[in-house]
Amino acid sequence: MSRIAWKTLSSGSSEGLLLAVDFAAGSRAPAQFADLAPLLDPSLTLWASRTPGPEDQVPPTGNAYLDWWLGEVRDSDTPVRAVLGYCAGGVFAAALAERVADWQPAPRLILLDPELPSTSGLYDDFHTAGDTLAALLTPAELDAFHARGEALRAQYGADRLPVVGRELADTFTAAVAAAADRLDLDEDIRDELSGAYVSLVSYLTAATTLGPLPAWSTAHALTTTAPDQAVGHEHRIPVAHDDLLRSSETARALEQLLADDAADADAAPVLMPATGKAG
Repeated sequence: MSRIAWKTLSSGSSEGLLLAVDFAAGSRAPAQFADLAPLLDPSLTLWASRTPGPEDQVPPTGNAYLDWWLGEVRDSDTPVRAVLGYCAGGVFAAALAERVADWQPAPRLILLDPELPSTSGLYDDFHTAGDTLAALLTPAELDAFHARGEALRAQYGADRLPVVGRELADTFTAAVAAAADRLDLDEDIRDELSGAYVSLVSYLTAATTLGPLPAWSTAHALTTTAPDQAVGHEHRIPVAHDDLLRSSETARALEQLLADDAADADAAPVLMPATGKAG
């Protein structure tokens, strides 16, 4: 079956599906679920979320993103064993697990270095992404690009992510357009250059409309440092954040959580005979 909202990272023989949510970008430093998949037991089937692009016309709201992902999950007619979420993907993972529980037993929610959407992080991503345009922008254009980012940080600080994100995305798109006009680049290249950052802004904006903390408070989390928000059960993995999804220790810890979950599901309750005295 052809899918557009999910990518199959591994296919297994055991029943059940793992859903993994993350904003995956080919050039980013942190490892992705594509790095973790080969380290897992080959009997596991793992799907990784695809982030909708402008052509998919998915509004930047949590419910719209959930609908985008869940249609194909439900059509697969495969039980979901667990939903995994990395960084801000943990926000969506919590909501996905709750929605999946509408038609099957609740899947396990497993977080990996969970984070709430961060405006400060979005500024950092803006400047990092801008530096990748250095070969296309003139020095003056690149200076103006970074100055605009700093001006928005001074204006808004760490608040109002949807507003800041829209302004940053517009600035990024305008910088790409100026370079593309000067270099006579076609529309496909323009879209490719600006698309990843614009998609990131939409992804984080959508995440701000969801409330994951109640679900996080009972979830298992594989972490490299203490999470900023309370989680139910923390399992520390002694690696750097960027290496969490490429660590064999992460893979073993995840497999153990899934094995424990399967054992709990297979354990039948012991029914004690009723006792009492005749009156």
